[in-house]
Amino acid sequence: MEIVYSRGVSEALFLGLQILKESGVVKESRAGKVIEYPEPVCTVYTEPQERVLFYEERDANPFFHFFEAFWMIAGRQDVAYLTNFNKRMTEFSDDGVIFHGAYGYRWRSHFGYDQLDRIIQRLGNLEGDRRAVLSMWDARIDLKKFDQDNCKDLPCNTHIYFKVKPCDDRFENIDRHKPTQLDMTVCCRSNDIIWGTYGTNAVHFSMLQEYMAARLNTEVGIYRHISDSFHAYLSVFEKVKDMQPDYKPYEAWDYKIKPLVDSVPQFESELLEFLKDPHTKMGGARNSIFPNVAYPMLIAWDSYRSIGDLDYAIKAASNIEAIDWRIACTEWLERRKGKPNDK
Repeated sequence: MEIVYSRGVSEALFLGLQILKESGVVKESRAGKVIEYPEPVCTVYTEPQERVLFYEERDANPFFHFFEAFWMIAGRQDVAYLTNFNKRMTEFSDDGVIFHGAYGYRWRSHFGYDQLDRIIQRLGNLEGDRRAVLSMWDARIDLKKFDQDNCKDLPCNTHIYFKVKPCDDRFENIDRHKPTQLDMTVCCRSNDIIWGTYGTNAVHFSMLQEYMAARLNTEVGIYRHISDSFHAYLSVFEKVKDMQPDYKPYEAWDYKIKPLVDSVPQFESELLEFLKDPHTKMGGARNSIFPNVAYPMLIAWDSYRSIGDLDYAIKAASNIEAIDWRIACTEWLERRKGKPNDK
């Protein structure tokens, strides 16, 4: 097994591309040619909250990444919300209404109970618990007898393990306030590293880890992501394989990452309120992520996508208080200049 050590996702993406360049094997897949590492790969993030991509060549859509993570934590499976940020999402639904394998729905409803709540109860009451397993794969409906079922949306990431442990040596001489950390290991059966592993997965799962750590009153610990099939689609890989390692390390900014959760008791209700009516400014929210990050991001997105006013969208993005999301959103919008607005 190959191991990739990195602070955050931008560094990991560069390192992952080098692995495929050096040792990847070109293969056929049901969706076209891929280049795949011959063994599983484990990516170890020491600072998983450094989750935002900045590469111009990759041109990751930060709006989609951010709001899909909210949608997941809320436990939703509807297609309609995500198509506001990525019209292509309808291509991954069998009926155009729901996603069969929506991660958040499987976390919170699919199995008949809220797995996140149960995991919080276990880890909060059983010291050293090693049974905090979050399931996304349901063998009853996902493991078909034959491969001709043609379901468009089987979960690629299948399980997540959570563990509370004493803060490790990486916290030495760093201003930490809690004695324990929440480590997380994600298991993936099949990982497209450009769109998945070092794209959406890094954002969604690190935000889940941060949310769970807040509920447990721990620090955010190590995030490990095990990819059994570590690959990239060859046509996409060719476009980004030679990009330079300009991954803007967060420590160079002298910047404290804005927390996802300020007030645990209000977070759930405020998240649901925001998703129900995202255009409310939520000025009285106890969790500043909503009025100070999510709301200005949404205004910037709507200004670009719905109104077509790119200049105003860039201006609105300047109001995003989280510097990482502000830079990513502004740069992404700047790159839209001279390009058609595909509404």
